[in-house]
Amino acid sequence: MKKIQLSSLVNINFLILFATISLGIYLCLVGGYGSDEDTLPMIGAFESILKGEKIMASRFTPYPVAELGIGFLSYFFGSWAANIFTFIFFILSLFFLYFTFSDQTEIKKIIIFLLLCLSNPFLFFDNLEPMDYSWALLALFMGSYFLKKNLFELAIVFFGISIGTRIYFLVFVWILIYFFKNSNLTFLRRNYLFICSFFIGGLFYLPFWFENNLSLHWLYAVTPSDQGIIGLIGRFFYKTIKALNLFVLLFFIFLFFEKILKKDFYKFHLRTEYLIIIINLIIFVLIPAEISYLQPLLVCFYFLIINFNLKIIYSIIILNFLSWVINIDYLKINYFSDDKCNNVNAISAEFKLSVKNGYFYEFIHTRDKIKCWIKPGSERYNKIILGKALK
Repeated sequence: MKKIQLSSLVNINFLILFATISLGIYLCLVGGYGSDEDTLPMIGAFESILKGEKIMASRFTPYPVAELGIGFLSYFFGSWAANIFTFIFFILSLFFLYFTFSDQTEIKKIIIFLLLCLSNPFLFFDNLEPMDYSWALLALFMGSYFLKKNLFELAIVFFGISIGTRIYFLVFVWILIYFFKNSNLTFLRRNYLFICSFFIGGLFYLPFWFENNLSLHWLYAVTPSDQGIIGLIGRFFYKTIKALNLFVLLFFIFLFFEKILKKDFYKFHLRTEYLIIIINLIIFVLIPAEISYLQPLLVCFYFLIINFNLKIIYSIIILNFLSWVINIDYLKINYFSDDKCNNVNAISAEFKLSVKNGYFYEFIHTRDKIKCWIKPGSERYNKIILGKALK
């Protein structure tokens, strides 16, 4: 009887997962170029190279691999191709993460892990747009998987690609190389792997380094230090709580203190996933910009809890999916402008409980926001609004 119930549960989970992925693919096809102001500069960076013009970075810090990949797909095929690749890369990164840190091939665990990740609105909706997060994640966890399998040359290549996609992923590469448990990894070999990965990743940035007269100011120009310490810490806590869901976070805080009281906490064993989470939090304290900066933290967090009681796991999944429909917020943020195109810069905030539309509505509502960053009336404008290839 239990086997029948377990089988039925797996089937239901699979159907929900299949429906979620299918919805994601559909939204990729119709979602256009998205709502992120960095998408068009990424495409522009590719076009600049394609036309033999001055090499440019999409932001203060370049993201060469993603700029080439997303720019190529957008230029020759259109938004649907860039969106689909981004979404598929994210799903693949979850598989490589799972098989890096787990030797279990139990289909139930894999489905639960995928549901936990895909139900999170920031992991789901942010990876339906042509942005670079999943491109870096896939390369990072492919590298870690090959590291586990002792395919060191392949690990170096993919670690280098991950660094070439988002430069701060160098820190995660360092964690995986030096702290991943593998009896075949001597300290000397770990040094060799890191140096080679750093060298390959660094090659992607050589043109920008030369373009800046061998200056390194482009590495740290993005840091929002003008916000002050209070501003940075406020944004850090607010966005981290949003990423994990307030109710989920409160539960785990309770669980943490309960373990301390029971003295279970002192049985804690350091794992590579914990280090990724800690380092990701430190990086986010310094640059509390987009919530998707926390994607390494979120996927590692969900992996760590897949062996929890199923009632707890399903509660988290339900809360995640509920946030798609309804969003309970505890902070009212006042922006510099109420205009859709200028409501990015927050000027003040106050504690105020409110019920808002969920993240699914927000995603649909912002599909035309891409027009905020391009001059109307041109042929290029029409192509971007319609999500067409820009060739």
